[in-house]
Amino acid sequence: MSDEPADSTATFGSLERVALRTGWSNESQAFTPWLAQNLDLLGQQLGLALELKEKEHPVGRFFVDLLLTDAQERVVIVENQLEQSDHDHLGKLLTYCAGTDARVVIWVAPSFSDEHLAALEWLNNNTVSDVAFFAVEVELLRIGSSPLAPNFKALIKPNQWVKTTRSGAVQAAEWSWESYGTELNVSQDRLAIARSIVDGLESVIADRELPWQKRFRKGYIAFQRPGGYNVMVVDLIWNKPVRVSLKSQAPLRDLGIANPYPQLLEVWSATSAEWGWHVPTATSVDPSVVVDLALQLQPDPGGS
Repeated sequence: MSDEPADSTATFGSLERVALRTGWSNESQAFTPWLAQNLDLLGQQLGLALELKEKEHPVGRFFVDLLLTDAQERVVIVENQLEQSDHDHLGKLLTYCAGTDARVVIWVAPSFSDEHLAALEWLNNNTVSDVAFFAVEVELLRIGSSPLAPNFKALIKPNQWVKTTRSGAVQAAEWSWESYGTELNVSQDRLAIARSIVDGLESVIADRELPWQKRFRKGYIAFQRPGGYNVMVVDLIWNKPVRVSLKSQAPLRDLGIANPYPQLLEVWSATSAEWGWHVPTATSVDPSVVVDLALQLQPDPGGS
């Protein structure tokens, strides 16, 4: 072991915790949209690959902040707030769980009362065995004048969660072109069309050096930005031809954008915020045109 003294020229700063409203002035207009674009930060803390389905999803007279799915196709809901946990949000959380048939329930707040932590612990130990409740503390940190750094800490989670998520990760990794045929009975003709389209999209993405990654999911292939946001989807298991969809806030006509393939059957999903086409052959769409359109619909092509 060296007896040399530490470098006395090194400069150290003090880690400071900053009020959440320094970074997000409003819960619904600032924090929820930011969280929807940065699900990887939350997912890493919980061991989940999270995918956004809808923001402000209606449940009766109320709206759950984020409706998600994970790699095992489970429904995941997130209720977030910028103040300490309260009874109002706990009640909403249970209402949303019942209204969406969620299997993963995540409550995000800067701090939790002992009573609310105890309530979530009780729910994990005494309710439906395959429903998981989480209390996740969010904080903003910085050193001196450095940029703000969000940080998540799981305060409450089911006792068997580590074992469960590891098992789920293995299951999710098994989806492939081969398993689509053997496990989901997708025809070889449909697989060939989808594979050709996906290969074409992947080639264009690589040529343009876009940070979009291909992900195999149950019944579809997604191209995702950092954060797990689906930019494009090639879906195999609809009853009609292969579906190619792009993330969009509205149908193209509502955005004033021309449809490059008006001869194809359009598909719009308000729940998933996806617009696209049913594609009968591999040559029905040009991958470059699809990627161009996806870029046009992305406020930030790289994501964060």
